[in-house]
Amino acid sequence: MNNVDETVIVSLCPDPVIGVDGSGVVQIFNAAAEKLLGYSSGDVIGRMNISEIYPSRDAARKIKKLMYSGSYGSKGLIEGYEASLSCKDGSEVPIRLSAVIVDNEEGSSIGFFHDLTERQAMEKQLHKLSVTDELTGLFNQRHFYNVMARELDRAKRYKHPLSLICFDLDNFKKVNDSLGHLEGDRVLRIIGDLLKDALRLADIAVRYGGDEFMVLLPETNISSAAKTAERIRIAFNAECSYSMDKSDDSIVKLSMSLGVTETDGAEKPDQVVQRADLAMYESKSSGGNRTVLIKQYIGDVVPGTPENQVNTVDVC
Repeated sequence: MNNVDETVIVSLCPDPVIGVDGSGVVQIFNAAAEKLLGYSSGDVIGRMNISEIYPSRDAARKIKKLMYSGSYGSKGLIEGYEASLSCKDGSEVPIRLSAVIVDNEEGSSIGFFHDLTERQAMEKQLHKLSVTDELTGLFNQRHFYNVMARELDRAKRYKHPLSLICFDLDNFKKVNDSLGHLEGDRVLRIIGDLLKDALRLADIAVRYGGDEFMVLLPETNISSAAKTAERIRIAFNAECSYSMDKSDDSIVKLSMSLGVTETDGAEKPDQVVQRADLAMYESKSSGGNRTVLIKQYIGDVVPGTPENQVNTVDVC
């Protein structure tokens, strides 16, 4: 480990390199390791044990055990193992480790650590893009159905109510046609901001498509969901009205038609969505700018047949 050529190679390596003796005491700590972890080589070499650089002694022992077992490569070698290291400032940095035992008798080893911070940030960003509507910043329809299935299962298992709000905009087409799609997009962004401010952290707000939105409310009964829907409607109505022609006083007043339903979880996602959608269209056909509640069906019934519903329609 004291070979000059090895020292030069290690010093030039762009990734952090840390070498330890059989007791785990650090003997090699290159410039890249200094930069990543915030320690100087003088702080570490001969002074610190590798277990102090990992988040815990257990983590260090696990890696040593894996090296000897050959679980992540040949025996005496570990390749591509993902873990984290502790920095001098107390933060942790994700890394991918490749290490090899260089002296079987002494038990010394050398590890090459690749910083995964940028990769993980990119993966997180890509995941966010895959589940988020770009315009509003809300979740998209695909993610909605994934979450809906999970929340239905939770509602059924723990016997908690689960409510769904479905709404779209009254007169939105007139705004798009008269003022252009850029203005329409601005309205949709307003809704995104409004929902983020109005809802709990546990609630899931979704741009379902076009000007239609869904809000999933875990552990919430239909009465509480209706109050949330009304807060959203009133807050939005205070935001948006448009003069269609500067030469006169004609105004398009945007408003919301909202439908609310509740489920005990013993349904498929499409059944709950269909019922909330039906309530929303009931609101729209009644003139809009209101919230309509439809409670859960008894059994497997066809929407639009009030005689088969429980307490069919309430209007706020």
